[in-house]
Amino acid sequence: MREETVKRIYIFSPSLRIWHWINFLSITILFLTGLYIGNPFFIGSTGHEATYAYAHNLTMDFIRLIHFSAGYVLLFSFLFRLFIAFFHKGDRLFIPKVWKGQFWKGVVEMLLHYLFIKPWHRTYIRNPLARLAYFLLYVALALMIITGFAMYGLSDPNGFWAKVFGWVVPMLGGEFMVHMWHHWTAWLIVFFVIVHVYMVVRFDVIEKEGEVSSMFNGMKNFKETPVDVEDVA
Repeated sequence: MREETVKRIYIFSPSLRIWHWINFLSITILFLTGLYIGNPFFIGSTGHEATYAYAHNLTMDFIRLIHFSAGYVLLFSFLFRLFIAFFHKGDRLFIPKVWKGQFWKGVVEMLLHYLFIKPWHRTYIRNPLARLAYFLLYVALALMIITGFAMYGLSDPNGFWAKVFGWVVPMLGGEFMVHMWHHWTAWLIVFFVIVHVYMVVRFDVIEKEGEVSSMFNGMKNFKETPVDVEDVA
């Protein structure tokens, strides 16, 4: 019986893995605190009297402090993600040649595969559908940061954030629309996380490429050489 040779390829740097988990934690905290800020009663109709609320650490002031603290973490982690792309090729999403030629065919190929319509696909370090999804995620994160700090700036019209992102409120049609864009984008990111977890677990169970463990040790397993292996070389 022929024994299959498994190629172990180092893909994700320690910096990217740290960024991934910091990003996960900050997004989780931002989403949960954002739900409370948008509707304090989502946790139930029973609360605490205002006089005693601080003793239970469940006041709007405290939740907003956590929310905006996590917002700062998300901002700096986003900038850090852009910075580390210059140092490790495997951390780069935007390889110019990837976006040419067969890219969109690869997107369709992977979409059909994930929908269980196409049983086979070429082996990728990062498949075209994933690259497109991550690109859209970064756009969504940028929009969340911009709208979030634009709203933050409204509390201090002469402050730093009002000067940096003051143009966002009139551009999007007023404070209410900024809130709505922030709200809609947050749910899109949550939807991405759900689909992302499904994809990662599916790959680990069916194709055994080590998707989950790769975010801990940086390594993935391949039975054949990926077509985009040069992207990490």
